[in-house]
Amino acid sequence: MGVLMEEVINNKKLNAMGTASIPKIILQFSVPAIISMLVEALYNIVDRYFVGQGVGGLGIGGITICFPITLFIMAMSMMVGVGGNTLFAIRLGERKYQQAAIILNNSFVMLIIMAVSSFTLGQIFMEPLLKLFGASDQLLPVASSYMRIILCGAIFQTIVPGMNHFIRSMGHPKTAMTRVMIGAGSNVFLDWLFIMKFQWGIEGAAWATVLSQLIGGLAVMQFFMKTTTPIKINRRFMKLRMPYVRKILILGLPPSIMQISNSLLNAIMARSLTKYGDMDLQVVNGLGGGDQAISAFGILMSIVSIIILPLMGFINGSQPIIGYNYGAKNNNRVRDALKFTMLYATGFILVAWVLVQTQTLTFVRPFVPNDKNMQELTCKALCTFVCLLPFVPLGMVSGNFFQGTGKAGRSMFLNACRQIILLIPFLLIMPHFFGLRGVFMAQPIADVGTAIIAVFMLRSELKKIPRV
Repeated sequence: MGVLMEEVINNKKLNAMGTASIPKIILQFSVPAIISMLVEALYNIVDRYFVGQGVGGLGIGGITICFPITLFIMAMSMMVGVGGNTLFAIRLGERKYQQAAIILNNSFVMLIIMAVSSFTLGQIFMEPLLKLFGASDQLLPVASSYMRIILCGAIFQTIVPGMNHFIRSMGHPKTAMTRVMIGAGSNVFLDWLFIMKFQWGIEGAAWATVLSQLIGGLAVMQFFMKTTTPIKINRRFMKLRMPYVRKILILGLPPSIMQISNSLLNAIMARSLTKYGDMDLQVVNGLGGGDQAISAFGILMSIVSIIILPLMGFINGSQPIIGYNYGAKNNNRVRDALKFTMLYATGFILVAWVLVQTQTLTFVRPFVPNDKNMQELTCKALCTFVCLLPFVPLGMVSGNFFQGTGKAGRSMFLNACRQIILLIPFLLIMPHFFGLRGVFMAQPIADVGTAIIAVFMLRSELKKIPRV
């Protein structure tokens, strides 16, 4: 263990988190994370683009119906990856390197357990879940074919994002970015190959996703096997230690609650879109009103991901810096990191908001180039959905701050405000007054409410972390 401690203590990239200038070190960590998230967002867009071109609106609708299950798998990965990484970063700041090694290896084992559980439960309950999420008789066969294949890659879908958090915390954000780019780049190529060239349809999109996740997973694991990696995957530390397991799950619960809530939210959203779409829209090109609304939502979410995922990358890039300096009791650096993150996140979202509001059709048209009806429907939905987007960074940055400082309960509450306490009631109430448009109005109203709550919580917490 002494060799491990010496390797970590002498690691310049780790030490820089407590000494380098805040803007420089956050950008050093965030830019690769932003690129990773942007690549992920572009992959989602290209994936739906190829599905739209090769399968049509029915294919986009099928993928969208599957989204709650995919989000649940992501939530399991996030629970362990973010929870383990938060504890890992704090222990590094405290220079408790043996504990950090145990945390990393326990997290790896937990990710595998989560993946196997997701695969098993998903295969057993898939069709009932898809029907519950609002799959029509037309969408169900398409969604089932896609999801059965996607579940085969559950282990890679959890390991890649889960272990990438630890790569960043060990001072290698560019390496983490490269691993994501390898997987996303493979996915884009395989989408083109399987859908456009081989004409495999929706199954081709699913196999492209699974194989690209396998490639990304191998690239991530290669990092932890290198001799130059300061803290590695090691069988000696894989035995689950319940105190660490419990702490990882507690710390990882807030972001995973957000994802699980997202899954529940998407299920409620799909049912609402089906119900009010059938009420407000006419059948066009063989697609019922509900299926049209679900397809429009799928396109909308791909476009919104171009904004939200890079924003998440920037915010998440600051978390190891906040956690490390909080553990080292560098109060000034913790506060400076929060301020820098909030200012730049807000600036980014304002620019993105203006672009989407002024160039809506430019973003929508590539997904359904020959369907004017879907273009018009999606443009209206998108403008409504992002109308209050500038309020989003307040809630996201504050939640990340509480997560980075180990305040799991407060982070969980803030995330729950946006996805459960506020959003779901609005999602159930607004359509009664505004029909289909009310479904898309719920999210921006919930974002404003969350931002107001976040301001009060953050001000109270900062009083406990005075500058010295």
